[in-house]
Amino acid sequence: MEVAIGAARWVVGKALGPVTDGLLEAWAASKELGPNVDALKMELLYVQGMLNNTRSRNIDNPALNVLLQKLRDLAYNAEDVLDELDYFRIQDQLEGTYEAADQHAKGCMCNLFLNAHHTARAAGKLLCFGRCSHATSRTHPSDPRKEDARQQVLCCTWPCAKRRSARENILSAPYNHLANEEVSGCMHKLASVACNSIRHVGKLLHCSSLPTHDDDSSVMPIISGACKHKLSQKKHVKGTPKLEFDRVDLSRRMRLIVEQLQPVCAKVATILNLEFLGSSHTAPSIAKSPRTTTSDIVEPTLYGREPAKKRIIDSITHDKYSGKDLTILPIVGPGGIGKTTLVQHIYHSEEVQKHFQVKVWICVSQNFNVSKLTEEIEKALPSVEGEKKGREEELIEQRLNSKRFLFILDDIWKCESEDWKRLLVPLTKGHAKGNVILVTTRFPAVAEIVKTTDSSIILEGLEHGVFRDFFQACIFGDEQSQKDHHVLHGIGDKIAEKLKGSPLAAKTVGRLLRNHLDVYHWTRVLESREWEMQTGERDIMPALKLSYDYLPFHLQQCFSSCALFPEDYKFGSEELVHFWIGLDILHPRGGNKTVEDVGLDSLNDLVNNGFFKKDKTDGDPYYIIHDLLHDLALKVASHEYLSLLHSNIRSVEIQPSIRHLSIIIDGLDDSNGINDENFKSELRKLKTKLKVKNLQTLIIFGGEDESFVNIFGDLFMEANALRVLCLPTLSYPLESMLHNFSSLLHLRYLKLGTSISKMHLPTTLSRFYHLKILDLQKWGGSFLLPRDMSNLAKLCHFLAQHNELHSGIHNVGKLKLLQELKAFAVNKESEGFELNQLEHLTEIRELGIYNLEKIRTKDKAVEAKLIDKNYLHKLTLYWDSERSNIEPEVEAVVLESLQPHRNLQELCISGHGGPSCPTWLGDKLIVEALQSLCLVGVSWGAFPSLGKMWDLRELTVKHIATIKEFSLEQSFCKLVKLTLARLESFEKWVPRASHLFPCLQELTIIDCPKLSELPCSSHIVYPLKQDWDIDWFPKLQKLVIDNCPEVLVLPPIPWTHTLCFVFIRGVGSKLPGSLFYSKSSSGVVLTITGKDGMHSLDQLLISLEYFLMLTSLKRLTAWYSNLVVVPSGGQSGVEWQHPIEGISISYSGSSGKDLTQFLYPLPKLSQLVISFCKNITQLAVEVDMQQMKAEDEQHQIAEVEEEEANTVDDDGLLLLPAHLSNSLQALTIHSTCLVVHSLEALQALTTLALNYCSLASFSYFHHPFPPSLLCLQLESVKGVQTTEPLSNLTSLTDYAYLLSSLEVDGSPNFFGGWDPMRGIRDEQHKILLSWPAKLQNLRTDDMEGFLGAPALCSFLSSSLTNLSFNGNYEMTRFTKEQEDAFHCLTSLQELRFWYCGKLEHLPAGLSKLTNLKILQISFCPALRSLPKDGLPSSLLELDVRACFNKELPEHCRRLMGTITKIIL
Repeated sequence: MEVAIGAARWVVGKALGPVTDGLLEAWAASKELGPNVDALKMELLYVQGMLNNTRSRNIDNPALNVLLQKLRDLAYNAEDVLDELDYFRIQDQLEGTYEAADQHAKGCMCNLFLNAHHTARAAGKLLCFGRCSHATSRTHPSDPRKEDARQQVLCCTWPCAKRRSARENILSAPYNHLANEEVSGCMHKLASVACNSIRHVGKLLHCSSLPTHDDDSSVMPIISGACKHKLSQKKHVKGTPKLEFDRVDLSRRMRLIVEQLQPVCAKVATILNLEFLGSSHTAPSIAKSPRTTTSDIVEPTLYGREPAKKRIIDSITHDKYSGKDLTILPIVGPGGIGKTTLVQHIYHSEEVQKHFQVKVWICVSQNFNVSKLTEEIEKALPSVEGEKKGREEELIEQRLNSKRFLFILDDIWKCESEDWKRLLVPLTKGHAKGNVILVTTRFPAVAEIVKTTDSSIILEGLEHGVFRDFFQACIFGDEQSQKDHHVLHGIGDKIAEKLKGSPLAAKTVGRLLRNHLDVYHWTRVLESREWEMQTGERDIMPALKLSYDYLPFHLQQCFSSCALFPEDYKFGSEELVHFWIGLDILHPRGGNKTVEDVGLDSLNDLVNNGFFKKDKTDGDPYYIIHDLLHDLALKVASHEYLSLLHSNIRSVEIQPSIRHLSIIIDGLDDSNGINDENFKSELRKLKTKLKVKNLQTLIIFGGEDESFVNIFGDLFMEANALRVLCLPTLSYPLESMLHNFSSLLHLRYLKLGTSISKMHLPTTLSRFYHLKILDLQKWGGSFLLPRDMSNLAKLCHFLAQHNELHSGIHNVGKLKLLQELKAFAVNKESEGFELNQLEHLTEIRELGIYNLEKIRTKDKAVEAKLIDKNYLHKLTLYWDSERSNIEPEVEAVVLESLQPHRNLQELCISGHGGPSCPTWLGDKLIVEALQSLCLVGVSWGAFPSLGKMWDLRELTVKHIATIKEFSLEQSFCKLVKLTLARLESFEKWVPRASHLFPCLQELTIIDCPKLSELPCSSHIVYPLKQDWDIDWFPKLQKLVIDNCPEVLVLPPIPWTHTLCFVFIRGVGSKLPGSLFYSKSSSGVVLTITGKDGMHSLDQLLISLEYFLMLTSLKRLTAWYSNLVVVPSGGQSGVEWQHPIEGISISYSGSSGKDLTQFLYPLPKLSQLVISFCKNITQLAVEVDMQQMKAEDEQHQIAEVEEEEANTVDDDGLLLLPAHLSNSLQALTIHSTCLVVHSLEALQALTTLALNYCSLASFSYFHHPFPPSLLCLQLESVKGVQTTEPLSNLTSLTDYAYLLSSLEVDGSPNFFGGWDPMRGIRDEQHKILLSWPAKLQNLRTDDMEGFLGAPALCSFLSSSLTNLSFNGNYEMTRFTKEQEDAFHCLTSLQELRFWYCGKLEHLPAGLSKLTNLKILQISFCPALRSLPKDGLPSSLLELDVRACFNKELPEHCRRLMGTITKIIL
C-alpha cells in the first residue's frame, strides 16, 4: 500500500509542477482560465496534503488501492492539461500573441476581436462534425459556395480532435494576424470578424436568416481572401507548423477534472481517517523480514560451488589470511544465489573444524543493532574457567583470549561504518592470529564497509551444466526418475535457461514441476512463467522482492523503469540518467546538486544495493541488471510499464493503467514459436487492449521493415501524451510511424537514430517547448536542423556524435540551459553565429569553439565570457589548420582573451599560430584543476610547465614539429593516459625520476619517425627474481606503439590481470613485426607476427613465466613465428599447463615435433588452425596411432608422391595429444604439403575444414572423419574423389549428430555415383537411413556432380535449406535430368549462384520450389534472363549483382511489386 500511496503522491507532485513558480497562473489569469487553474491547483494541493499525512502508516486495504489508482489517473489527466497550458504559454511568449488574455495589449477593439475569435471556435467545437459534413453534401459541385463550405469542414475538424497542426490551422492564423494590426483599423476588422463568425455559426445551425453581406465588398474580401491565400500557399510554406490554443476546451477539461477529483478525494480521505482511527497504535510499516538462517546444512550436495569453497577454505586456514590478526571476507550476491548454503558447507568442513577453536554463527538480517549482536555473540561463546563477570564486551574478550575464531555473520542488510567498528572492538583483543569473519550480504555497499581484503567473493548464477544437474535433482530426486522421464528434458532445459543459474529459482520451479511430470503441465509452466507468481516464503520472486521493498521510493521508480529495456541491456550512465530525467523521477532535494548529480547518486545507490552491476571490461563503463532482477523489474512495474517481445506478447497481462511501453523486435530472445508474422498480428490487436492515449513513454527496438512502420502508424495514432520517445533505428520518416508527431507537445526526452544518410530530421523539432533532452548520438541522416531550434528554451542536453548538428543551431544563445555545445562555428553566417551568442550559456558543461581565426580583436574574444562559466569543464579552442593567413600576434591576443574559469577540467587547443602558450596556462597558471590537456598542431616555442598541473590525468600531444625532447616531471603521479603522435622531430623521451607512472593506464606513441629512446627501456625478459619488485606500469591497461622504426628496445610490458590491450607494430628491426593483445568479456586474444630469426615466444616479448601469467588467454594467433616456449630463470624441465582454448599458427617454421610438444600442456584446447606451415608434413591423432599398433596393423605413411613412399619424417609429424580427443571441437588445415591421417578418434570434433591438403588412405576399420562432425568443408583435397570417406557420418545411433553443413570445392566426382545403400551392412543401419537427413547447408563448385546424383538430392529433400554453387566456370546450362534433381530439393529456402562465368540459363521449374525465399545471383555475366516459367510465389528477396549486362537487371525490374525486396 505504501508503494501505491507513494506513486499517487509522486504523480500529484508532477501535476503541480507547472503551477509552482506562478508563471502559468499569471499568464492564464483570464476570467475563463484563471479560476479553473486555481481550482485545479487547490484540489491537487489538497490531495498532496492528504497523501503526505499517510507517511509511516501501516495500511493494508485493497479497496483503497483501487481508489488510489483512480486518483493517480485523474492526477495524470491534471498533469496533461496543465502541461498543455504551459506549452501554449511558452508559444504565446515566442509568437508575441495574447491567446489566454481577456484583454489585448493593443486596446479594446482588439479585446472584442480576441473574445469573438474564441467564441466562434468554441461554438464550432460544440457542434457535431457531422453537421459540417451535411452542409458540404448540400452544396452542388458547381456551386460558387463550394470553397466556403469546404472551409467550414476544415475549420471544425480540429476542435473535435482537441488540437490540430498547422496543416489544419485555417482560422487562427489570419485572426492572429489581424489582431496585431494597428488599432486604427480595429473597428473595421471587428465588423468583418464578427460577421464571419456569425455566418460560420449560422451555417452550422442551418439558419438562413442571418445577414450575409454579400454586397459589402469592403468587408468580405479581407477575410475570405486571407483564408484562401493561406490554403493556396500552404504547400509552399516551409516554416514549422504551429499548434492552436483552445482556451474554452482547456477550461472545460480543467473543470471536469476538478469535478471528478472531489468525490474520489472524499472517499479516499474517509477511508484513510478510518484506517488511522483503527491503527493509531500500529508501528510504522516495514518490509517483510527475510527468514532466519542457522549453520545447519540444508542442501547436502554443494552444486557448482566447490571451487569457491576450496578457495575460501584454503585462504582462511593456511594461505594469505591465516597470518593476519583479523580478516573480514564478504560474500556478495543477490537473494537466492546460494550464499548461505556455501557458508554452511565451509562452516562444517573438516579443515575449518580443525583449524578454528571457536566458531559462531549469527543471522543478522535487516536489524543491525550493535547491542543486540554483541549480546548474541556473548551467548554463543562458551564460558571459560575463571571468567570474571562484566559487560558483554568484557566477557567476549575473555572467552576469545588467545583463541583463533571463525564468525559467520549471515545476511547483513545494512551497516553503518561507525556501528561496524563498535562491533569489532571486543573481537580484536584476543591476541591470536588468523581470526576470520565471513560476511554474507546482498549489498555491495555493505561489503565495502566491512571488508579487510582487496576484494569480495562475488557469487553469480551456477554454470549451465551444473545448474541443469541441480535443477533436475530438484525435480526428480534420483537418476532413475530422470531416466524414466527423459522426454521432459528438452522442456526442462528451456525452463532452466530462463532461471539464470539461480539455485532458489531451481527450487521454486522444481516444486511446480515435480508433482505433474507430463508435457502439458511443463509446457504451460514454461509459457506462463508460473514461477514468477509464486508467493511462498521460500520462492524466488518474494526473496528478490524483499530487496526491492527495502529501497526508498525514488530508487524503486528508477529501477522499475528499466523494465522497458531488453534483458542484459548495457546501460551507459549518461543514457540512464537522461532517461530518468525524461520520466521526471529525479528531483534535487536542496543543496547544490543538479538533477544529473541526483541521477548518478541514484545509479550508484542501485549498484551498492546489488540491482545493477558495473562492468568496465569492454571499454567504457556500463551497467547491467543482475540476471533474475530484470524479471523482478518486469513484475513490480507491471501496473504501469509494459515490455513486449516475441516470447511474451500472447501471454503478458496488459493492465489498463499502462503508461510506459517498449516493443523489442530485434533482440535475441526465445520466441516461444512466435514468428514475425504472428508478432505483427498480435501488435495489430494492441489497439483494443492498450489505452494508447495514456502512454507517456514509447521505446521501439528494431522494426525496420515497412510492415512494422504501418502497424505502428495505425497503433499510435492517439498517442498524444508521450513524454519519452526513443526510436534508435529509424528506416522510414518518423511521421510515417507517428502521424501525430508534430502534436507531441509534452515531450521531454527524444532519442532518434538512423543509418540512412538521406533521412531528414522532422521540421517540427523546434516546436517541442518542454523538451529537455534531444539524443541524436545514433543519427546518421541529414544534419540540417530547423532554423528556429533556439525556441527550445528548456533544452538541457543535445547529444550528438557529429559536430555538424551542434554547429547548425542558429541563435544558440537563447538556449540558456544547454549543457553541451561541442561545436560552435564562429561567424558561420552573418547573423546568429556571433561569438557573443555564448555569453548567456551559463549552464554549459562542454563547449567547442571553431573558426577562431575569424576573431581578430580582444574585445570580440572577451564577448564569449568564458571566464564566467563556472560549470564549464570541457573546452575546445580550434583554429583552422588550413587557413591561408596566420597572424601570430593577433592569435596570441585572442587566445589570451579566451581565458576560461578556474574550474575547467579538460582543455584542447588546436591549430593555434601564436608564439607561445597563454599566461593562464603557463607562468600564471589559472586552470590548476585541469585533468586533461590536448595540444594539436600548435606553433608554440614555449610550452606550459606541466609539472604545475598537479591533477593532470590525461595528456595528448599531436602534430607539433617543434618538439625534440619530452620531459616528464615527478609530479605526474596521477597521469592515467598519455598520447604522443605525429611528432616529426621528437627524438628522446627524458625521464627525470624513477617510478614515474604509478597510475598510468594508457600509453600511446604513434608516428614518431625519429624517436629512439624511451624511459625505462629494457628488454622484457629480465631476470625474474631480481626485478620482480620493479613495477614500472602497475596499472597499465592499454599500450600502443606504432610506426616508430628507430625504437630498438621497448619499456617492460606488465603481463598482469590489469592489461587489456597491446598493439605494437613498425618498430625496430630486432623487435617483432607486430603484436596484438586484447582482453574482453569473452576472453583474451594474442596475435604475434614474427620476423626472420625469431624462434621462440621469449623473442616476441613473452617468456614462459609471463605466458603462464596470461591465465585468461583464450586464443593465440602466431604469424611467421615459432610456437616454442623457452623456460627461463632455471625452470627448464618444470611441468606447466595453460588453459588456452584456441590456437592459430600460420607461415611458421615450427616443426610438427615442436608443435606437438607445445600442445601437450594445453588441456582445454578446443580450436586449432594450421596454415601453410612447411615443416609440418603429417597430422595424426595419438589415440588412433596407439589403437592401430595394438591391432597389429601395419601403419603406413600416406604418399603424397609415389617416390616419397619410403620416407618417414618424424620431425614433420604433428601428433595431436590424447587429451585433445575429448576437447578439440574445431580443426582447420590449410597446407599443400600436409597429409592428414584418420581423425576418427577426435570424439568432440564438430567442425572440420581441410584445404589443399591430402587425405591418407583409410581402412574398413578406420574412417578419416569422426562421426561427431556437424560441419565439414573440403576444398581441393587429394584423396577425396567420392563420398566414401563420409560413409560413417550417416551410420550413427543418434541422428542428432548428423552432418549439418558441408563445403566441397576442388574435389571433382565427389558426389559421383552416390548410393545411400552402399556400405550398409545390416538391417539396423538400413533403418537408420529412413531417419531424416540433417544436412542443411551445402556449398560446392561441382554443380554437375551434385545434380548428377539424384539419389542424393532426394535424400536431402527434407533437410537442405541453403544451397550455394560457387566458382563453376564450365557449366553453361542444366540438362533435363539435372533440373529434375533440382525439383527434389523441396525444403530449399536460399539458393545462390556465385562466379558461374559461363552459365546462360537458370534451371527450369524453379517455381516448384515453394519454400524458396532468397535467390542470389552474382558475377554471372552470361546469365541474361530468369526462367520463363517464373519464380516461386514464396520468394521474398531477389539479389542480382555484378552480372555486367543490362538484360538481367531489366528483367528483374519488371518483378518489382511482386517480390518484397529486389536488390540490383
